[in-house]
Amino acid sequence: MAAEDEKGGAEHRLDRTLAISDGVFAFAITLLVLDLTVPTITGATSADLLNALSADYITFFTYALSFLIASIWWNAHHRNFERIRRSNSTLRWLNLLFLLWIALLPFFTKVLSNYENLPLGVILYAVDQAAAGIFLTLIWVYASHNYLRIDKSMKEEAIRYATIRNMVAPIFFLASMGIAFVNPIVATVFWVGMFPVMFIIRHFERKKLKLQTQK
Repeated sequence: MAAEDEKGGAEHRLDRTLAISDGVFAFAITLLVLDLTVPTITGATSADLLNALSADYITFFTYALSFLIASIWWNAHHRNFERIRRSNSTLRWLNLLFLLWIALLPFFTKVLSNYENLPLGVILYAVDQAAAGIFLTLIWVYASHNYLRIDKSMKEEAIRYATIRNMVAPIFFLASMGIAFVNPIVATVFWVGMFPVMFIIRHFERKKLKLQTQK
C-alpha cells in the first residue's frame, strides 16, 4: 500500500515539471539580452552614441520581439498548468519537447537579427516558434482530453477556448513561412497580429463564460 501511495504521489506532483520549465524560460530570456552590445566609440559625442545605437535597431527589435513572444509562451504555459492537476511520463516528455524549442529561442533570435532580410532567416525563427506552440497545444490537448489530468470542474467551453488560444501563435508562425518567401519583413510584422487576436479571443471567452454563469 505504501508503494502504491508513493507511486500515486509521484504521479500527482508537478513541482519538478514547473521548476525546470521556469528555469529554462529564465535561462532563455537571460541569454536574449547578451546580444545587446554597447558600441565603442573613441571621442564620441551624444549624437555619435545615438547614431551608433540607432544603427543597431534590428538587434533591439528582435530582442523586444523575442522577449514578448517568450512572455506569451510563459503565460500560456502557466495558464495551462493552473488547470493541470496530475502529471505522468507522457505529460513530462511533451513538456520537455516544448522546452527544447524555448531553449533554442536565443539562437534563432540571433539568426533573425543577422538575416532578417532573408526568407530562410525568418523561416527558421518561425519554425522554432511554431514547434514550441505545437507542443504547448499538445500538452493541453493531452491533459484536457476527457478531463484526463485537468481540474474536473472546468467547463467544456473554457477547455475549447483554452485550446484555441494555444493554437493561435503556431498558426501565425506557420502562415508567416509562406509570407517570408514574398517579403521577409512583412512576415516578421505579421507575427505582431497574434497579440490582438489573442486579446479578442480572451475577451469573447470571458464574456461567454460570464453569461453562462449568470444563467
